[in-house]
Amino acid sequence: MKNTATVHTRAWYGDEELTLNFPAGWEVEVLAPKDAPALSDAQIECAFAEPIGTPRISELAKNKKSAAIIVDDLSRPTPAAKVIPFILRELASAGVPKSEIRFVAGIGAHRPLTDEDIVKKVGADIAAEYEVTNHNFMSGDLRAFGNLENGTPVYLNRIVADADFKICLGGIYPHSSVGFSGGAKLIVPGIAGFTTMYYFHTFPPGRGPAVIEGQSSEPDRRDTAELAAGVLGLDMIANVVLNSHREICGLFVGDFIKAHRKGAHFAMDTYGTVIPETVRKETDLVVINCYPLDADAIQLDKALAALSYFENAYTIALYPASDSSCYHGLFDRIDYARYLRQRAEQTPPKAPTQQIGRRGQLHVWSEHFLADDFYKEYPASLLFRNLEELIQLFAEKLPADTSVAILPVGGIQVLT
Repeated sequence: MKNTATVHTRAWYGDEELTLNFPAGWEVEVLAPKDAPALSDAQIECAFAEPIGTPRISELAKNKKSAAIIVDDLSRPTPAAKVIPFILRELASAGVPKSEIRFVAGIGAHRPLTDEDIVKKVGADIAAEYEVTNHNFMSGDLRAFGNLENGTPVYLNRIVADADFKICLGGIYPHSSVGFSGGAKLIVPGIAGFTTMYYFHTFPPGRGPAVIEGQSSEPDRRDTAELAAGVLGLDMIANVVLNSHREICGLFVGDFIKAHRKGAHFAMDTYGTVIPETVRKETDLVVINCYPLDADAIQLDKALAALSYFENAYTIALYPASDSSCYHGLFDRIDYARYLRQRAEQTPPKAPTQQIGRRGQLHVWSEHFLADDFYKEYPASLLFRNLEELIQLFAEKLPADTSVAILPVGGIQVLT
């Protein structure tokens, strides 16, 4: 009878292994996704040589005098540094001057990347040799593109808008409002201004998590992002799908709609996780490991779809939130510098009594999620700092033959 399991944790901050030890007599089952092997460099090269729905970059970027490469931030586990050299070789073949290739972090309303973050995302050599800037959604230095058919005003990053060739380098992960991230989402909200971002988050309907095609007769949020990308003139995307080890197992290069949809179907299959009916009904304790979406403190929701899949279980979420930032400028309505000042002035709340809550209530183990931010965002949940003590509390409450189900990469798993 197995009573231990090892999972990965702390994306971008060590990508370590974490061993979970439960009492003797407990039965532990790891509910892993289908998964896929890592791509070789030759396979990555092939994805660029045979793009989906477009000519290859070396042809499409010919006679272009400048290029912008939009990357996501550390809230997403995309290993952009692995892919960037292939894009740069294509641009060099097209004759785009190195001095006119710029990187923009499409952070939306998240916190700006630090110099250390930029090195993690794009690699030390790229950070040293190229201009890498953070998008500022509150900046007045934006380009206006009028209104979309659904009324959304489009204001976008000037560096990207002014570039002759534009490519988004991101990842495809389940997302509650656009089905799957990636594709045009690095345009809106990634490099959008405040007004565009406000409309995007307020008026178009969401698509729902892990939904590939739109279900509404009017443009939803995915449609809105793609309409804006079309107005901008986004040339291509390069979107990755990751396996359970945060390795690239799929790469989809080409048209920002066609390549994204093909990638989303692959992601749906790769992240797919079958939960047997007996496990749904008989599991006593579910452990949701939020990796690889466990870096900052605003991604916890992405792992919580699992709560509805188990009928009468207690739940633990493993969410180190190594970044600790819970900042989202659109919802906080302040810039990041002011957010940091306010956070420094806060008095940490008194830690609640460490005790087990009810079935269906979320028990979150997090080393870095600030308590005041946590209870503001998740007032019905419980925060624990010591994982061993949390497991011991459950050991004192649950029977000797407790059944445990573990979702090892709950941040990206699609449960069926």
